Amino acid sequence: MSSAEAPVPASNTEAKFVSKINMSNPNPLPQTKVTKTIVTSPHIYKPVGPYSQAILAGNTLYVSGLLGMDSQARLVCGGAEAQTRQALENLKQVLEAGGSSLLAVVKTTVLLANMDDFQVVNQVYAEYFTKDCPARASYQVARLPLGASVEIEVVALSGDLVIAEAGPCPCARI
Repeated sequence: MSSAEAPVPASNTEAKFVSKINMSNPNPLPQTKVTKTIVTSPHIYKPVGPYSQAILAGNTLYVSGLLGMDSQARLVCGGAEAQTRQALENLKQVLEAGGSSLLAVVKTTVLLANMDDFQVVNQVYAEYFTKDCPARASYQVARLPLGASVEIEVVALSGDLVIAEAGPCPCARI
């Protein structure tokens, strides 16, 4: 343990630490209060593990990966297409709970159990992100929780949204 950390009593045997100002430093940085808000929508399933549906830090909303499950935590029938639609409906609920919306999503990560589902997932995705689309990465993974076909996580803005265009990329080919 460094001199800048002190143990805090924790439940069980888990060790937790809090930062302390090192009084031997003649120029300590000013301490700024930050808020970590746990965001939960009562309209979707509860997390299937030890994580939050979303975390709001400042005006940035970090949404955990969402599966195509109904409110009773059952995967919807209909494969990747139906699960993508349900995951995006779940996403709308979590975004709303965090003071955000699909328009305010800046980055998505789509995890697929099978890359052969990419086209159908993309078609459903395009129904939800119709303009000013977020940046995105898509990956095939070895396996998803509960045997799901798709999982979608996002980063979004929360607050009064202003969308500005920077113009065409200077490196774009003409």
